[in-house]
Amino acid sequence: MKISLINPTPSKLIDEQKETFLCASSPPLGLLYLATYLKNSGYKISILDQAALNYKNSDVIKWIKKKDPDVVGFSILCASIENAKLISKSIKSWNPNLKIVFGNYLATFYAKKILENYNWVDICVRGEGEITFTELLEKIELNKDLNEVDGISFQLNGKIKENKNRQFIKNLDIIPIPDRKIIPNIYKNRIGGIDVSKRKFTTMISSRGCPFSCNFCACTAFSQGNWRIRSINNILKEICELADQGYREILFIDDNFTLNTKRIFELCNKIKKEKLDMVFICDGRVNNSSVNLLRTMKKANFEILMIGIESSSQRILDYYNKKITPQMSKLAIKNARKAGFNYLIGSFMIGGLDETYNEAINTLKFISKLDIDFPYIIFTHALPGTQLFNDLIQKNIIDEEKYWESGVDLIDLPEARMK
Repeated sequence: MKISLINPTPSKLIDEQKETFLCASSPPLGLLYLATYLKNSGYKISILDQAALNYKNSDVIKWIKKKDPDVVGFSILCASIENAKLISKSIKSWNPNLKIVFGNYLATFYAKKILENYNWVDICVRGEGEITFTELLEKIELNKDLNEVDGISFQLNGKIKENKNRQFIKNLDIIPIPDRKIIPNIYKNRIGGIDVSKRKFTTMISSRGCPFSCNFCACTAFSQGNWRIRSINNILKEICELADQGYREILFIDDNFTLNTKRIFELCNKIKKEKLDMVFICDGRVNNSSVNLLRTMKKANFEILMIGIESSSQRILDYYNKKITPQMSKLAIKNARKAGFNYLIGSFMIGGLDETYNEAINTLKFISKLDIDFPYIIFTHALPGTQLFNDLIQKNIIDEEKYWESGVDLIDLPEARMK
């Protein structure tokens, strides 16, 4: 059975008429995890990362036709839904027997609406995909009904059936290390569109989920507060394998890398003992940023630290449910410099629902005084499925039918215009 997995380009990054594209900055790690799991289960797998290859939608369609798969899976975010719709509809017309499966955040939060609005999509996988997708393929291959597959929604005789949720994978060590040879190594570490990679680069995770409840974060909604970790030995095994494959820069894309400081101390001490010619990049919460921890990380060759600061206004931070203070952020930056970090990135959001003009200006002034190397500033965006998005619906500020696919920049709402 042949399976093709597609990572569609975010719609704003592609203009077919002008033939302008933006290359992807990091590999689709979630699809690599899924592909490796399926490959180990005996399926013939191919992956296409549209953004990385600068493919037009027409190129993706040609690629799928050439592969002639039995099932095509799409990793769906609100940014990429438009291209996913166009591609999947076209290939379904080409081969009506082809099974179209949508997965990832948007398919998890809005499976029913996807199936109601895109009748060419057969199935949505909700939540983590490794076990669910494998069970789904077993049923499809044997032409059995799908009622016993937890974690899916599907079309059945003109009606939509939503099976019960699948439990999260508790022991992450049972999931195979992603086989990065499945896709070309063409990725660069880009920060704000700038390539900062010096050597062979990839990403990895040491955990999944996050126990915090920032109201703007899709991870919070997706993981439902479930934080699970890989064992230190399992993480180290992957790092050493990557080193043997020539990788020299690793970006940890955990939802919350430094949550358990004891674990990070242990990991860093073991990395140091390996004496690897590698550098590491990660994010960190400001309330888990002691000098001692950061110094240990620096000695293990962690070179770039990304810190979620968001705002200088305590009122806005409380609105986001960040559970931090501006003073914590300043101390975290000070500690990182003491520990020897030479490159610090701070992330910020402007344009909260009732954020005032003065609060926004004060945040910009706050940024200018911080000892960081790169301020990453975005407008607050309410992603579908997040608590922030749901609050806007409940308060009748937005129409769910209008925004469930795309989310909304709060700055575009009349209620959010700064005073």
